[in-house]
Order: sequence, then structure tokens, then C-alpha cells
Amino acid sequence: MKSERYRKTVVLLSIVTLTAYMTWRSLFTMPSGYGTIVMICAVIMLICELLSGLEMILHLLNSLHIDEPELPVIDDNWYPDIDVFIATHNEPEDVLYKTVNGCRHMKYPDNRKVHIWLCDDGFRESVRNLAEEMGVGYQGLKNNKLAKAGNLNHAIANTDSPLIATFDADMIPTRNFLIRTVPYFFLPRMKKNDQGRWVERTDEEINPEYKIGFIQTPQSFYNPDLFQYNLYSEDSIPNEQDYFFREINVSRNRNNAPIYAGSNTLISREALVKAGGIATGTITEDFETGIHIQDEGYSCYATSEPLAHGLAPDTIDSLIKQRERWGRGCVYSLRRINIWQGKKMSFGSKISYFSCELYWWSY
Repeated sequence: MKSERYRKTVVLLSIVTLTAYMTWRSLFTMPSGYGTIVMICAVIMLICELLSGLEMILHLLNSLHIDEPELPVIDDNWYPDIDVFIATHNEPEDVLYKTVNGCRHMKYPDNRKVHIWLCDDGFRESVRNLAEEMGVGYQGLKNNKLAKAGNLNHAIANTDSPLIATFDADMIPTRNFLIRTVPYFFLPRMKKNDQGRWVERTDEEINPEYKIGFIQTPQSFYNPDLFQYNLYSEDSIPNEQDYFFREINVSRNRNNAPIYAGSNTLISREALVKAGGIATGTITEDFETGIHIQDEGYSCYATSEPLAHGLAPDTIDSLIKQRERWGRGCVYSLRRINIWQGKKMSFGSKISYFSCELYWWSY
């Protein structure tokens, strides 16, 4: 209750100060008398600031009520088979070794149900040998024109487990990744009774329209990001991605609009098939795939507990390249999909994705 009052106070103060700032910007900072070109540029800048302010308000309103579901307690024999996909293109074997090793040591009631695959669209003999040495599966793909999406779709077509975990080549899962994600898929079958214990719903209580599409856990990093490193502050400020994955994305649960980030994710195969597989023809295939899954009526959740750790970009060039890809891909996918014509997406979901487009477009 205290936390909710604090959030409301912060949101109110933020909206008031933003309104005051935008009023000042509009009335007292426009460069009249300096020519037409200067005024046109100033108006464009003001419009971008107004759009950023609108995006900020939409996010703040979402953050008023954080909807992070509680993890159900299920019987060990309920845990299904899982295919674990590690997507790789040209990463060195020592990086892949760490990720595969982390996947091999994930806890599960029956480890025979966990099927780990190195999905290599570089079709490298060295990666095949690594898979054999470590006792995991290998899915090689030659001349892949569809990049990561084609790589994952190839793996999906050659496996059949009901749940799929996706990891980037440098993302190492913690030992309890599966234990802390798989039970969420049983939320439609479970409820808490009056004594606070998880029990199975009766057939009459089960909503056939309520199905889980994916669970997105945070992307966490074991090296300092460029801001932490260059400010000598890795021990005093959090990684910049923490705010998105542990605050913004979790707040998007409220509108069933958490973003699928491509890694550290557990996905329903049924939902992927209904959505047409991993989206192709875009450089942000994960982002677009998540929207398709939600538009098929599946409920998706982001969680705040880090369950896998990887490497953050360590050069300015790699950081800029990453953010340029995110920006171009998100704007392109949202325009291509046209979220306003979504089949089963709620109005709140559409507003959340519109807010996302405003964020990237304004910059």
C-alpha cells in the first residue's frame, strides 16, 4: 500500500513538472525572428519533445499498478518436455561453451525432458563437434537467408516439445531458470484457495480463452555497461537495461503488451505456431513475434527476477549499432503490422505499442 502511494505521488509530480516544462517550452523558447528555417527546425524539435512527453505519461500511468503474477506451485509430474534453443551465427566456441554448460545444469524434475540444441546457421564443423562433446543436439543450417528467424524456425520445425526456451549465444541461464518459469504456464489451471495454497481449478472454473504465450525474464549482464564503466560507477548505479526489463516491461503486463526480447524467454509452441513462427523480413524478429502471439489472444508476462546473464555491448560502435537496429526494427515492424487493426489485442495493448513507436520515432 505504501509503495502504491509512493508511485502515485511520483507519477503526479512527474506529470505536473512535465506539463510546466512543456508550457514553458511552447510559450517562451521558440526562436521567432531568426528566419523560417530556424523556426521549422524548432517546431520539429518541439513536436518530438511533446511526443516523448506523451510516451512518458503513458508509461507512468502503466506503472501505477505493477501486475507481476505469482509463480504457481505445481506437481513435479506436470513439468513438460522443453526444447532449449541456443541461437548462434559466428560466436566463438568458448562463448558457446559457457551458455551450453549453463543450460546443461538447469534444474528440472526430470532432466530427460530437457532437450538442448545448438542452432547454428553458420553450419560450422567446430560447433557440431562442441555439441557432440557436450552431449547436446545440433541443428545446422546452410545458406540461411532469413538470419536468426530462419535459424529458429528451422529448429522449431525439427522439434516437438510443447515449451521452447530461447537464448542468445552469450546468455547463460541460472540453475533455476526452468523451475522459476515453467509453472507460469499452468496459471490457467491453478488458483489459490482460502488458505493461500495453490490448488487445481475445476473444469467449470477454467477459462478456455486464457492461455499463456510466453514468459519474458530480464536480460541481465555480468559486465558493466558503457555508462557504468566510463563513470567508474558499476557498484553505485544499475545497468541501464535493468530499468526497461525490471520496470517498464513488467509494467506492460497490465495491458498484455510485454515485449519478447528474443532471449531468456520461455514460449508456448502452440502460440508460436498460431503466430506463424518467428517473424521474418524484419531485423527485430523477436519484437514482432511477441506482438503476433499477443494478437492471437495469448496472455504474456514479463517478470522482474533475473534468471540469465550475458555480455553488454563494450564499445560505442557496438552500442550504437544495437540501438539503431532496435529503433529501425521496432518502427518498421509496428508500421508493417498496423497494430490498430489487431484481431484480439486490447485497446490498452495497442496504446502500449503506440507508446513504443513514439519512443523510437521521436528520437
